[in-house]
Amino acid sequence: MAKLNYIMLEELEEERNKLTTDFEDMKKNIQKVETELMQMKNNLNAIAGAIQFSNRLVDSAKKQEYNEEDEMARLTDKFKETKE
Repeated sequence: MAKLNYIMLEELEEERNKLTTDFEDMKKNIQKVETELMQMKNNLNAIAGAIQFSNRLVDSAKKQEYNEEDEMARLTDKFKETKE
């Protein structure tokens, strides 16, 4: 005689409920990761902006560099003019 195996309706519903719970948990985790990813991208953009601003300040400072001897001569001449 052949053995018959039956799956009870309760077991099927239990498995379905477990899968549904796993699905919802995974969905929440994905949403959390997406939110964190968006926040990281925003932070990355903010840092890129800060780097760009810093580069502009460095370039501006380089353009304003002066020759120490020329500046000293200019100040000495200006000082002499005020004495006269």
